[in-house]
Amino acid sequence: MRLPHLFAATALGISTVVATPVAAAAATTCTAPAPGPWTVDPASAAAPAGAGRPAGPATAARVRAGIRNFVACINAGDPAKPDDLAANPAATLFTVHFIATFMHQDSYAAVPRVLGGLRIDRMRTLDVTAYPDGSFSTEGIYLAYGHKLAHERWNWWPDPDGHLKVNKLEPLAPPVPPDAVTLGIEVGDYYYRPDTPVVRAPGGKVVLRFHQAGAQRHEAILFRLPDGATAADLFNGKLTPGQATTIGQDNGSDVMSLVALRPGTYTLISFEPGPDGRPLALHGLTTQFRVC
Repeated sequence: MRLPHLFAATALGISTVVATPVAAAAATTCTAPAPGPWTVDPASAAAPAGAGRPAGPATAARVRAGIRNFVACINAGDPAKPDDLAANPAATLFTVHFIATFMHQDSYAAVPRVLGGLRIDRMRTLDVTAYPDGSFSTEGIYLAYGHKLAHERWNWWPDPDGHLKVNKLEPLAPPVPPDAVTLGIEVGDYYYRPDTPVVRAPGGKVVLRFHQAGAQRHEAILFRLPDGATAADLFNGKLTPGQATTIGQDNGSDVMSLVALRPGTYTLISFEPGPDGRPLALHGLTTQFRVC
């Protein structure tokens, strides 16, 4: 969940409207608090503090229940309404510290766009660790967007209203299927350069390995666009956000492990701003490759 769609709102002209989140129907009931004061809790910013210890059975059960609620709220989100918090209840299950420092946003209203229609399936929660400051950490292995295998360490902050909120995130090495095909991609300041334009992966399992060659590290978001469309069409009005299917996004590990890719063309895009404020995709930080 590293920096996805951070600049999509500006690039695509999406407005933001603050609304009150409500519980949404899901396999596990989703409950989320209304937006609170926009202030960083110094304790949450410092968390986790002190030596962690394995949580006892009762505590671990409560943490796992909180994570199930978080996943239910993520999956209840409506990507067609990115400016509506009521339609995206997970937005308030992130601490202000996380939104400000990891997502680089300054409001709850921006969170749905950052999530970019994220869906979490097959979540496995490992190693619940409790800290003296009241926070917890877990490892999570899950399927994101229906295609990306993710492995991350999460820090959870207990909010006074009883909800667990995501406070920090550390990317870990994702699972890689043994029969996956690897595609190396060099990432410069203004280009992605794949090893080959065509990936032969009849099983639909592809691992993107990014090699950062520019002056700074850059994000990479993978989309499936309509046939014949390019990244520029996301910015020139030829495509709406709903026509771009998110397949996966780089979370800081420089490895994107993907499964169930259909044959077709895939597009890498960066929404980070260039020197003139326009997305780097419009400066060349985009590429396409085919899977067959």
